[in-house]
Amino acid sequence: MATLDAVSPHRLLPLLLALPSGAIVGVPADLTDGHPLHESDLAAFGPCLQTDREVRYAATRVPARALLDLSGLTVPLVAAALPALSGGGAAVVLHSRDCGLLARLGERVLHQAGSRWRWRPSESIRAKRMLELRIEEAPAGRIQWVRFALDGTQGPEAVLSAVRAGGVRVCESRITYGASFAR
Repeated sequence: MATLDAVSPHRLLPLLLALPSGAIVGVPADLTDGHPLHESDLAAFGPCLQTDREVRYAATRVPARALLDLSGLTVPLVAAALPALSGGGAAVVLHSRDCGLLARLGERVLHQAGSRWRWRPSESIRAKRMLELRIEEAPAGRIQWVRFALDGTQGPEAVLSAVRAGGVRVCESRITYGASFAR
C-alpha cells in the first residue's frame, strides 16, 4: 500500500483511493480531528455508513468503496457485514477513536510516524497492547502508574485480577497501544 507522502503530505484521498478491492483498513479519528482536508477526503472516499440499516443494505448491494463511522454502529453487525463487503470487492475504511477496535476489525491501521503516514498491520498494533494501572501504594498512599504488556495468552482481566488478588488497590485502568503518557 502506498504511503501518503508519496502523493501529497496533506491529503488522505489519494492514499485511500489506492486501496485494493476487498481491503479493510482503519483510520483513527485522532488523525483526522480538526483537519478539514482530512474530513473532506474521508467524505469524498465513498458513502459514509453511519447506521446499522445502511450497513445491512451495503452488505447486500456492495458499493465499490465505503466509509464506516463506527461511533454509531453495532460492532457485531459490522463484524458480520465486513466479509460480505470485502468479498464483494469493496474497499472499506473504518473510522473510530478506538484503535483497538480498528486493529481487531481491519487488516491495517493508518498511523503517523514523524511526517510520514503509513499503514501498519493490525497484528503489530495488537502486539503492543499494554494495560496501564494507576495504583495506590499501601503504607505511603502514593499513587503511581504501572504498565503490563498484554500478550495473546492473557487478557487484561487476568492481569487486573492477579494484581487485585495481591492486595494492590487499583484506582484506574486503561488499555493503550504503544507509548502512552500518564494523566
